[in-house]
Amino acid sequence: MIRQRSSTIPEIHTLKTRAIDAASHILASQGVEDLSLRAIAEHAGIGIASMYHYFENKDELLLHLALRGFDELRREIVLRQSDPEAASPMRGSGRAFVDFALSQPALFSLMFNERFMARHEVLRDAEQHCLRVYEAAVRADNRIPPEHQANAAFALWALGRGLAGMVCSQPVAYIAAELNKRLSAGATYLIDRPRPAMA
Repeated sequence: MIRQRSSTIPEIHTLKTRAIDAASHILASQGVEDLSLRAIAEHAGIGIASMYHYFENKDELLLHLALRGFDELRREIVLRQSDPEAASPMRGSGRAFVDFALSQPALFSLMFNERFMARHEVLRDAEQHCLRVYEAAVRADNRIPPEHQANAAFALWALGRGLAGMVCSQPVAYIAAELNKRLSAGATYLIDRPRPAMA
């Protein structure tokens, strides 16, 4: 669980943010294996003792990164729901999900890591918050009958969970090219195909 620390000194919040920003950079460029409190302290230009003041251990730091990732993903989903080029809120939300996964594969894999999520209820809650935002986009799409919208949103989100496994197990070049191509084509068919006319 994330430990709450109160302080009236703005600098403490700034230093903690710098540490999380440094961790995010190392995660994206070098992977989770090279993410240590000492490496983060060096990259952020702060003392290692300060790192242990903000974070009890590496696991707590990773939790902060994953929660930040879900917050960013939620904002992207909301933003893309109103994108006029997306044609529909559901398509925009789906595109936001895929783009996030492909642009930040290390963070995405951390967010949806099964063992990590199983240990942290707050992380599961963050995912559910994102899912509710995505479900709102599905409910706004009249191609899916109202009685199926909640289950459809859940099923599509589960497919996205599967994407996490693919992202973390493929070479970067494949993620950037072939995976993007196949995901876009498949998602377009599943989400954007017109409903058959009623007899």
